[in-house]
Amino acid sequence: MIFYTLFHSSLNLNAEITRFADREFYRDFWNSGTITYFWRTWNIPVHRWAVRHVYKPMVGNGYSRLYASGAVFLISAFFHEYLVSVPLNMFRLWAFNGMLAQIPLSFVTDKIIGGGRAGNIVVWLSLILGQPMAILMYVHDWYLIHYPVQTST
Repeated sequence: MIFYTLFHSSLNLNAEITRFADREFYRDFWNSGTITYFWRTWNIPVHRWAVRHVYKPMVGNGYSRLYASGAVFLISAFFHEYLVSVPLNMFRLWAFNGMLAQIPLSFVTDKIIGGGRAGNIVVWLSLILGQPMAILMYVHDWYLIHYPVQTST
């Protein structure tokens, strides 16, 4: 419901109001057979920005595609952590590590599993288990900071 309301309805409404020509905010990420395909289809404006401003310039300057992809995920990991840490006023690296964990997971779905249905299951397990786990870790740490454990004497 939150995804539909935020990413589909509100973004498309905003695009209609502002007469934004490109209304493609995401593609068929739910059919992703690999983590790589998921990240290419999940958030199209961010993906295009990362390709244009990080990936292509690095490849054009002689870096390998692997290093350029790693740099994109490192920058994305930084911004994910920043967007969580600032509002919560605590720095824990859960979102950062979760984003960096996508790199070996993409290797698993690309090279070992080879995509398909099994890869799609891994993508959905990452979405269903990975993101809520990171959120719970922030909730846990926030609770410990604001309500420390009292020892009885």
